[in-house]
Amino acid sequence: MRKVHASLLACAAAALAGCAAGPKAEAPAGVTLAGLWKLNRAASDDPQQLIARMRAQALKIMAAARPGPGIDEAARGGAGGRERGGAGGAGGAPPPDANPLTPDEPAPGGHGARRPDPLQYSPMMHVLSEALARGDFLTVRQSSDELVFDYGTTARSFTPGAHSVVSAQMGVADQVSGWEGPEYVINIRAQLGPNIVDRYGLSKDGQRLIEKLRIGPAELPAVTLTRVYERTSETAPRAPPTND
Repeated sequence: MRKVHASLLACAAAALAGCAAGPKAEAPAGVTLAGLWKLNRAASDDPQQLIARMRAQALKIMAAARPGPGIDEAARGGAGGRERGGAGGAGGAPPPDANPLTPDEPAPGGHGARRPDPLQYSPMMHVLSEALARGDFLTVRQSSDELVFDYGTTARSFTPGAHSVVSAQMGVADQVSGWEGPEYVINIRAQLGPNIVDRYGLSKDGQRLIEKLRIGPAELPAVTLTRVYERTSETAPRAPPTND
């Protein structure tokens, strides 16, 4: 009976260890993402549609958080009264749980004034913008101890299976990357702000590299963007050298 009990405990421990294990350092046999790739915009998600959905969600959140006329008047000391100091008042610091979408939103400048972009301060939008700015060309270099995604103007290098601390939109984040089956996964868990999961894998015929990017949830619901790259003979254009 004791042997059976010990065996069950060992199996449970192994199962828990398997669940807790992160991405693996070793690539599956025969799997390589290396090559020259070019973004196929027609086969990829339209980022402008995604941004439009994010903007609509941000407007709803901002409208729900905006105080009504009675609340706003009371905060200003009543009709005709002077503004009070303190949190949210003149000279006061913003409350610690202030909406990151509008940390410094200016008041409308009169009738018909153009309101600021609701995504101007959105950490999730900033992450998405950085991803979109990488360009259409991608060179992937893969070895047993390094995987490099080179976009010409920027390059991202990773050590499979390694943990590291990296900068994030609102501070720092824990990063771990490696292989989950045939996909290479980059998992960035932020102390503040949106988490990011970036997956790269090949199509069944090996002629397409598919990136699945997930951002959030944070100040907005989580969003996903799929980008499809096809093999090409072109290389990513290099940024001209700068003299500072």
